[in-house]
Amino acid sequence: MGLLFGKKSRIGGEPEIIGVTGAGRGVGTTHFCVLAANYLCSVRGQRTAVLEWNDHGDFARFGSVCTGLSAEESRYRIQDVDFYPRAAAGTLAGCIHMGYQKILIDFGRLSARSGNELLRCHKVFVMVSFSEWQNEGFRKPGAWEESAQKNGWQCLASFGSEESRIRWNKRRVPAVRRLPFSADPFTVTEAETEFMKTIL
Repeated sequence: MGLLFGKKSRIGGEPEIIGVTGAGRGVGTTHFCVLAANYLCSVRGQRTAVLEWNDHGDFARFGSVCTGLSAEESRYRIQDVDFYPRAAAGTLAGCIHMGYQKILIDFGRLSARSGNELLRCHKVFVMVSFSEWQNEGFRKPGAWEESAQKNGWQCLASFGSEESRIRWNKRRVPAVRRLPFSADPFTVTEAETEFMKTIL
């Protein structure tokens, strides 16, 4: 399934499409999507949607808990942000024409298929982790490094050793920036607001 827009075709009232992917599993992709969406909506006042374009099932779980609705809903509205679990091309097509100003897509772990879709996004973030138990994939060059460097994607880390991140940035590319600590992605702190201003 292909995304239904062109990377450079954004005009007038069309939403900006922001892709978020992970260099591995459990590196904070969904956490960042929720945080960024809440920043865009609550701080910038922009109508925002977040699409779950992976099979993790996180959106249905937290959507049901936060709203009290069934885990089978096609959309959950939480703090004025619309979350779409199990999204597909048809979901995105509908969202593009619903007046959203920003649409974030949670692609989960980077794969060959999602890599092609990410090329169509207006902006892309790659989440990495420097936690010891997730570090193995970073010791050898990986597809995420090449894709991020080639396409100018921004790389961010929420978890793991700051010393490892600094060492990485001295020896490897692309550079990885540290996200401020975020205990709750539904609450945007002053530090997170200032950081988000620099990347969004």
